[in-house]
Amino acid sequence: MLQQGFELLVGKLLMLLRASLALRYIPMSWRHIRVVFIPKPGKPVSQAKSLRPISFTSAILKILEKIFDRHKMDGVLVSKPLHQNQFAYRAGMSTETALFQIVHRLEKSLKYKEIALVAFLDFEGAFDSTSFEAIIKAARERGLEEICCRWVRSMLESRLVHTSLMGSSLTAKVAG
Repeated sequence: MLQQGFELLVGKLLMLLRASLALRYIPMSWRHIRVVFIPKPGKPVSQAKSLRPISFTSAILKILEKIFDRHKMDGVLVSKPLHQNQFAYRAGMSTETALFQIVHRLEKSLKYKEIALVAFLDFEGAFDSTSFEAIIKAARERGLEEICCRWVRSMLESRLVHTSLMGSSLTAKVAG
């Protein structure tokens, strides 16, 4: 509907998005997230870490998230750029770019007979265990406007997750 009727809906959609932002209110239908678990290949389904969660979120909420993302990229991150070794939220930077840089540095060290030391850290569950408070604090420090910070907090704190697995269903509020 949004794709086919965008020209007709864009004005009303913008009013709705602006109202959500101004009131720090996320409509109930946007808050519901459906999570489906996909088994990882070769792993026993009986263990939680053997399942990959896939989240299905409201299309309208995703649109607002994209607008926020564009706002961060074109505003906040222009005035306060991320560190040069930060790969997320930087155009043209990806996991592949990071790997290419490591390989390039290692090849250069081999070529010039230098010693190279590489340390890899994996903070298991780092994203999942980041508190809402830490997210909002980082957004404020980066310079995101207070109205945006308050909306993000509201969005984070009001989400409801629905899931089913092996005949059991669960609905829970997202904790942060």
